[in-house]
Amino acid sequence: MNGTSKSHGGGDVAHQFKLALAGFWAMRNARERTMLGAAAVIVVLGLLYALLIDPALSGRVQANKNLPLLRQQVATMQALAQEAAALSGKAAVSVPPMTKQSVEAGLQRKGLSAQSVVMSGDFAKVQLTSASFGALIDWLDEAQKTARLSVIDASITALPAVGMVDANITLRQQKSE
Repeated sequence: MNGTSKSHGGGDVAHQFKLALAGFWAMRNARERTMLGAAAVIVVLGLLYALLIDPALSGRVQANKNLPLLRQQVATMQALAQEAAALSGKAAVSVPPMTKQSVEAGLQRKGLSAQSVVMSGDFAKVQLTSASFGALIDWLDEAQKTARLSVIDASITALPAVGMVDANITLRQQKSE
């Protein structure tokens, strides 16, 4: 080691910057220093306003604009919640019990004709041959929604004709609670 000190990165750069700034400042006369100081204060105040004060003020204005709409939405939601609570207290609409005639009528509304409909207690076994798959699905959807029929077992076989199937379906009506 020869006694010279080695620099350690950023410390030297910061020190050189301070020296350059001090030299720049020393070369200015009093009037220039005053003008530069005033400009620096204006820049700092402008940055404080742009970064802190203006966003807070504009956010407050926006919140004041949105407040009536938000209050109206809260009132609407409270009214809907009260309506839902009132409706939940009412008894569910009862559906008539499943009969062979009601199953056949539902099939006929969808253009389907059952090979057979066999009732056994709470169950109905429906056999369809050469039925439209789309109409079958529509009928099952309607039966589930209107008569609370659930498919317990289904065997569906596609036929060579597009969209046509043979189906054996076992249905059960869900009881009202």
